Amino acid sequence: MFSIDDPVVYGSTGVCRIVDIRREKFGSRTDREYYVLQPVYGQGSTLYVPTDSPNARMRNILTEAEVHELIEAMPDITNEWIGDDQVRKALFQEILQTCDQRGLIRLIRTVHRRRSELTEKGKGISSGDAESMKAAERLLQNEFALALDIAPDQVVPYIVGQVRT
Repeated sequence: MFSIDDPVVYGSTGVCRIVDIRREKFGSRTDREYYVLQPVYGQGSTLYVPTDSPNARMRNILTEAEVHELIEAMPDITNEWIGDDQVRKALFQEILQTCDQRGLIRLIRTVHRRRSELTEKGKGISSGDAESMKAAERLLQNEFALALDIAPDQVVPYIVGQVRT
């Protein structure tokens, strides 16, 4: 169970803070207890997540130590391109919905590598792949920023500095 003021990751919304836990009745449904979430970075709508939902894709944010473990593992995370557009799109959507950190890193590395390969041939990646990579970068940067107590725009330079040392 989570508590008020806990930072959490909620699906593709990303990093949120629990601002309240209260009972609500939406529409014709019965009275139910909800976590009330507000995104930490940027502007977003207030979200209501049932406290008893087994399908809620909500988890604690990474600790600083877990972020460092992921940064150390980054060079070893595979990034093989999936040629089938529909299969790739479905995989990318699943990764973004679950906000799985290793999956996000794999997605970013895969699309980045593919973009580099296509750029050498004078081509570009699809807008869908570009959007997926941008969403993955935002999710990962925001979670790392909160865990490391730095601004989201400082995350990439921080990672680069850690990988090079």
